[in-house]
Amino acid sequence: MRRLALCLAGLGLLATGCIPPNPGPTGLYLGVQPDITPVVTPKAQPVRWGAAPVTDRHYGGTLYQGTTLEQPDPRPPLLPGNLEPLRLWVADPHNGLTNRPAIIWLHGGGFAVGIDSMYGLANGVAKAYAQRGYVGFSVEYRTDTTVVGSGSNYKSLCQWVQDNPDPSSQLWLDRRAECERNIVAAQRDALAAIRWVRVNAAKYRVDPMKIAVGGFSAGAVTSSNVAYQSDDVGTIAYFRGDDRSPAGSHAQAVFGASGCTYTEDGSAPSTIGAGDSPASFIHAKYDPAVPYGCAAMTVVTARSKGLVAELTSYCTASLHAQKLYDAHKTATDDQWTTFLARELNLYTGMRPASADPTCP
Repeated sequence: MRRLALCLAGLGLLATGCIPPNPGPTGLYLGVQPDITPVVTPKAQPVRWGAAPVTDRHYGGTLYQGTTLEQPDPRPPLLPGNLEPLRLWVADPHNGLTNRPAIIWLHGGGFAVGIDSMYGLANGVAKAYAQRGYVGFSVEYRTDTTVVGSGSNYKSLCQWVQDNPDPSSQLWLDRRAECERNIVAAQRDALAAIRWVRVNAAKYRVDPMKIAVGGFSAGAVTSSNVAYQSDDVGTIAYFRGDDRSPAGSHAQAVFGASGCTYTEDGSAPSTIGAGDSPASFIHAKYDPAVPYGCAAMTVVTARSKGLVAELTSYCTASLHAQKLYDAHKTATDDQWTTFLARELNLYTGMRPASADPTCP
């Protein structure tokens, strides 16, 4: 606020006058900068950003080797016992700038796996976006390693629930309830991560009002939920100084590959409303994991509420998440960086939000 006030006083301009004009496709935040060499947190030295009650009945298995349960915090606010430590890896542009935009990256894995993919996400796409100037945080959220089936036929709990709908079955109803719990846990963890980045903005030289959330598959579903349910923060204080504020949990932009906000019956999400985050997604019509109809319904509903909701649809494709991104990397990076530059107020003169039609 102070920087903006000084800018307005010195230039006598409107607020947008302090935002640089569009520098072209190779400008900072839009194109890869050859003079930026990002520094990524070493794989073996993650930052422990918070802790929350365990959701995985198999906690302590091979996916969690080396991560013991934390004890309750003896100082207010008191956290309950048996806490799962939550970690992150940082992809820092290492460019000497301050007040930089940040992206919180969320991994996929059907809300069941993906823990070990966080460093790869930090050292991959987060690093690539750090070379554009974004500070990346590849964040751990709680997962449930429960799977159905065995060998090559296993499915994550949520995937099985989606693929085998049977409301007459108590087993299906129980598994659906467990899946829903896992999705909510991921959403609340991501919202807490936004608050943590905001609280630690000065340490990482981040502008606390320029925080985006992006992800793939389950991470994109969580990004969508972050956009449209930022007030559902739960009752847990994840870290010292966590005020669980919905305002502090609000992302300035969300994006992802193969994500949506699910509803129980496939109807329009009732949680979407004015003031929610702008969003930009890509999705294949024949996606085998996240139904395209869910993505289309999410975007159409958001647009009806006056929100920015971009959806690039690949109407003959069946690729999912990272594979869809990799197949259309140049076009997607152009879409996402333009979206971020506009919605995070990094530049003026960006193209307006797209309102492409959904697949027939």
